[in-house]
Amino acid sequence: MNFVKHTLAALALVCAGAAQAGSVVMPGGNLGDLNIFPAQFGDSATQDGFTPFAATYHFSLSVLSDVYGSAAALDAFFGQTLSPIMLIGASIDGIDLLAQPSASPASGLTFSLGHLAAGDHTLTIAGVAMPGATAFTGSVYAQVVTQVPEPASLAFALAGVAVVGGLRARRGTAGAKA
Repeated sequence: MNFVKHTLAALALVCAGAAQAGSVVMPGGNLGDLNIFPAQFGDSATQDGFTPFAATYHFSLSVLSDVYGSAAALDAFFGQTLSPIMLIGASIDGIDLLAQPSASPASGLTFSLGHLAAGDHTLTIAGVAMPGATAFTGSVYAQVVTQVPEPASLAFALAGVAVVGGLRARRGTAGAKA
């Protein structure tokens, strides 16, 4: 019976990926270079008791970006009931994102992290799986952050304009006296 539930949970993840025209990345996998199109991740397992888990996924960013994501437990697939999962948190590179539960009990969560530097990163989804067959899925995407000039560089630019304007006015005054 557990084998059937586990197989159905794995099939659910595969179908969810196909429905979104992308594959579902399993723990330890690489989500690739994130952009505005969500990358999907997930996991399924069968366990005899309450089992804490931390599923990690690798991704990269080509530029400074804000990262957004969500995860949700699957409770059924083709009429087969799956055991619940309590999703308790998410982190990127060990930074706790203080994920917000999207249901009570926490069968889903949303998370975000602003101004994440370009480079390679690791997303971790943590939770507790109840006895039996369980599965969860989620997605994550990134939006490019528009660079805003620092106040010091704006001050230097304005000082340069003031100097050029002062020199221009002085030359205009000197030319009028001659």
